[in-house]
Amino acid sequence: MIFNDEMIFIHNGKTGGTSCSNYLLKNLKRPVYNCNNDNPKAYKAELGDIIHQKGIARHCTLSEALTFINQLNGKQLKDFKKVVVVIRHPYTLEFSFYNHLKKKDIIKRRQEKSGKLLQLASGNFNDFIEKAGFHRPNHPQEAYFLVDNKIPANVELVRFEQLSTDFPKAVAEFISNDASPEFPHANRTDYNLSLNAALTEEIRELIYQKHKFMFDSGLYARSLPASL
Repeated sequence: MIFNDEMIFIHNGKTGGTSCSNYLLKNLKRPVYNCNNDNPKAYKAELGDIIHQKGIARHCTLSEALTFINQLNGKQLKDFKKVVVVIRHPYTLEFSFYNHLKKKDIIKRRQEKSGKLLQLASGNFNDFIEKAGFHRPNHPQEAYFLVDNKIPANVELVRFEQLSTDFPKAVAEFISNDASPEFPHANRTDYNLSLNAALTEEIRELIYQKHKFMFDSGLYARSLPASL
């Protein structure tokens, strides 16, 4: 999570959060809080004027973030103009997570704590969808932006599929006057051909059952998105 006096950014896993974080840490109006239990050097932005606050997971939900912020400075959801959360089509989200766990550096980093998950990623895509759970265990995408089972009025959902254009627009009013206009979309992989081949009818149904809220709420269609 990253926030300043006016906005909160919630980092939903595998949705370009590192790019969004780098952009915000570099460009948000100060003071800026970078809140996570990880090493702040995980982000490339210079952190000399950033308040690094431990005590909460990097991939925290909005509800968790609000509790943390309230304990930190007394602010509530209504005190912020906007909360920004990036969402992603469940098809590409699942396929991205599956392929992410095959990377050598990820295997090395996760092998002690995530042996079962890595084993699933080394197998077939069907089993991974059924048994691997979510990027953060027990936390589907909607957990990151729902409060009391509703999307608050000041929450804006930005689609990963248009991230490089829509994210800067979503946060534009909170950016300093000397901001860099370039959005650093890091870690982006083109899965178009391989995902098309992998999406059997069985897999589409498995993903639908796993991500029903994202489909049934109308946030995403069950067809493959034109832009991945």
